[in-house]
Amino acid sequence: MTPEARAPRGAAGAAARLRTLLTAAGGGTPARRRVAIGYGLYTLAIFVLSFLATFPHDLLLRRALAAATAGTAVRVEMGPSSLGWNLAYAIDSLQVRARDDGARAPVLDAERVRVAPSRLGLLRGTPYPIGIDATLYGGRLRGTVDPRPGRLRVDATLSGVDLARYAGLRPWLEGVMRGRLEGSVALDGGGRGLPGAAGDVRLRIAGLAFEGAKVRGITVPELHFADVHLTGTVTNGRLTVADIAADGQEVTLQGEGDVLLRAPLGASPMRLDLTVTPTPGAPDGLKLAISLLPGAKTESGGRRITVAGTVGWPTVR
Repeated sequence: MTPEARAPRGAAGAAARLRTLLTAAGGGTPARRRVAIGYGLYTLAIFVLSFLATFPHDLLLRRALAAATAGTAVRVEMGPSSLGWNLAYAIDSLQVRARDDGARAPVLDAERVRVAPSRLGLLRGTPYPIGIDATLYGGRLRGTVDPRPGRLRVDATLSGVDLARYAGLRPWLEGVMRGRLEGSVALDGGGRGLPGAAGDVRLRIAGLAFEGAKVRGITVPELHFADVHLTGTVTNGRLTVADIAADGQEVTLQGEGDVLLRAPLGASPMRLDLTVTPTPGAPDGLKLAISLLPGAKTESGGRRITVAGTVGWPTVR
């Protein structure tokens, strides 16, 4: 008999060695049983590490992202990824793009992303809820997400995002936009998905400024805001904006409104009632522009306007 025939290979060889180990562990002296058990655990550890090292994690993650965005208006492009010892994926770069964007800048561009599936969920055959920790535009996004319609839950915080580095608005906005964005979102679908979601939303931009800007080709006066913030609550899929406020050097803004949340977010119907008021030191051109806005005039020389339509295509009236 040849050596190859005497040496079992593949799964048959592993099974033969396992039977040998079990036989050895079941008999002999305690010392021999300990050696056999230790060798068995060592073999199992080597097998698991080799399996994890050679498993096509990168391909699996790409397919999962493609499946998650199938039928949506966006696609996801990612750089190299790796699996850590704690079962969390580390992705070098990740971009969210519109499917028909051509060569436009991505909607979202994260420099480093860590995605951690739930260990308890994995035992139940699902990766949810997923933990996310991403570095983007000089800031950080951290949170947990469960996108399943019957168990929708989002709990996320955003901090230190440098708006000057964000290029997603370039098709509509030219010029310089500066500011630091932070915020938090806490949503619970209550077993009914997005239409039944409830929770809180908070956004704040410190030092927001527009300089030399044009919106869809229309020149915008230079604007500087020390603070811009939005607070609201979500009930049954409707975002009720309790307070929108912008404290600017040239203009102030106050308002409230509603957004009926839909997927994708850009298709969500909205209505915001805003009061725009020029400051005493505002340029005459800006005061004239505000006076020409549709809506009722206020005693302080401002205008009460309504922003309606959808999040992706708002109109002023």
